[in-house]
Amino acid sequence: MLTPRGAERLEYLRGLRYGDVVTGVVVKIADFGVTFVELGGVDAMMNIPEVSWRPLDSPADVLREGEERAFTVLSVEIAEDGDGRDRISLSLKDLHPDPMREFARDGLGRTLRGTVTKEVPFGVFVAVADGVEGLLHHDVLGGLRPAVGDGIEVTVTGVNVVNRQVRLAPARPTGS
Repeated sequence: MLTPRGAERLEYLRGLRYGDVVTGVVVKIADFGVTFVELGGVDAMMNIPEVSWRPLDSPADVLREGEERAFTVLSVEIAEDGDGRDRISLSLKDLHPDPMREFARDGLGRTLRGTVTKEVPFGVFVAVADGVEGLLHHDVLGGLRPAVGDGIEVTVTGVNVVNRQVRLAPARPTGS
């Protein structure tokens, strides 16, 4: 494929808008979490938080080099000096429903069985729905010390969609 140059490239870049859906080919998944995508001869990039609503270790968990996919345009920065260091930022997750918003509709107050996914100094994260994890803080655990992989019953005590946070408490008092 020929790479657009000069006025043709500039016209293409100026035509891109926030929210546009574009088709591109994944050309490189970098070790540091950035995915490079070729859009008809123009390079674009996508940071790991834009790949999926679900936590990922690497974009390679979802994407493969050489794969053609649809993306949304997040931003376009055109270099003033025309040196070709223009920047197009993309998102893949924007094309999919946000599981946190779906969970927020009826999650508050529910008692659920989840799986501990990560231990942190202040508690543990528990997967409570597909693509949704909540924090079970040490302050509410009492003597309970769940480990990664443990199943645990929790009650959803708070949901903040903007900050993407779910607060949890053990479903049963820690003494029972």
